[in-house]
Amino acid sequence: MTLKNYIFFWGVIITMMVGNPIAAQESAGEKEYALKAAFLYRFIDYVNWKEYSKNQTFKIAILEESPITASLQGTPKTKKIEIKEYKNLDEISFCNILFVPYNSTIPIETILSKFSGKPVLIVTERNGNGKKGAHMNFVIVDNKLKFEVNLKAINKAGIGISSFLLQHAIIVQ
Repeated sequence: MTLKNYIFFWGVIITMMVGNPIAAQESAGEKEYALKAAFLYRFIDYVNWKEYSKNQTFKIAILEESPITASLQGTPKTKKIEIKEYKNLDEISFCNILFVPYNSTIPIETILSKFSGKPVLIVTERNGNGKKGAHMNFVIVDNKLKFEVNLKAINKAGIGISSFLLQHAIIVQ
């Protein structure tokens, strides 16, 4: 093997070793948001909203930017569902589900205050938000995606949740 081929061979090996972890992380992030999107769609079937008719368009609002938007839009829909990102809280007038991403700059307390007593399911993905009053909060436990449910907050919002969904949830107070 000539020196030129030797250097080329090791250059390719090093490039592959360095490039793959990055690709793996991106792939893992995409898979996580695809799974979160699937959970959100399943929540629709197991949560009951006051004054919501199955004939209405179901609205999912994403506060600020999040990779979940692409995952939600890429998932086949069996219902009339509108998915929209909002830059700030004031732009949101009505939605059935409000997804608050991990990197949201708006404090959870402000979000909860705006939707207090309204039948809006607030779903977050930051540790501790379930205990702070978010209705549902995605968490990673033992490398598995799980979700917390704050029953007190859900009841206060006038939203019903099926016992089937609660069997799979981590209940927080």
